[in-house]
Amino acid sequence: MLHQENKFILILLCSVFFFGCADKSKNTQEEWLLFKKHSIQLASHKLYERVYQAANDSIEKWLFNDLSGYAYWKGNDWRLDSLLCFSNCVNKCIMTLMVRDTLYKPANSDGISYFYGVKIRNVWYFFTGAHMVVPRRFYQKDIHTPLSFEKLKEIATTNIYCGYLKKNQQGEWEINERFFDQVVPVSNLKPRDRLKTEEEYVRFMVEVNWSSDVDETIRKYCLCHSVKLINRCIFVA
Repeated sequence: MLHQENKFILILLCSVFFFGCADKSKNTQEEWLLFKKHSIQLASHKLYERVYQAANDSIEKWLFNDLSGYAYWKGNDWRLDSLLCFSNCVNKCIMTLMVRDTLYKPANSDGISYFYGVKIRNVWYFFTGAHMVVPRRFYQKDIHTPLSFEKLKEIATTNIYCGYLKKNQQGEWEINERFFDQVVPVSNLKPRDRLKTEEEYVRFMVEVNWSSDVDETIRKYCLCHSVKLINRCIFVA
């Protein structure tokens, strides 16, 4: 009798855990759809698709040209998430580039990179931001099987997109403009620096993208212009 009761409790706990995870995934998906709905309403569906295609084409071009900063993506399974978070002026957007580490067999983590777009003089420029390391052990038992893109999208929604919307005084959702401060950190630009405007900063980041030695280019710039080197790698627990 006691054995049957313990078995029943175990089944009940497993059921609660399963449905709890399912509810969490459903809520995250609904949040992702809410973000996308607001972004499309702001930019128009046509522009949304055009910018996404341009961003995806840019990544393909970088990989085709064997840029050293994107060697990790080229050898692995990557995907640019289809959510674009546009700013109110539709001149900036934040996306995520998800990577499943399929090349290195002993790998036990995957990754998500911040991916930025900035519109300057009617031209969209794209560049990457910080990279988020995602240990598999926090999300599944088999650490040698890459996380699914759906799981990476769920993690991105919770950890990256979460600040995109905020509620106004009327309790309605609206774009959080401060969410885009990370794209072009103007507050870090000083009068004595070579980069004094958003346009100069963006062009520099595009130049870094095409550099044969990304880290060396950034290091030299930081030494010459007194800019703090921001840690470009984030560890997600």
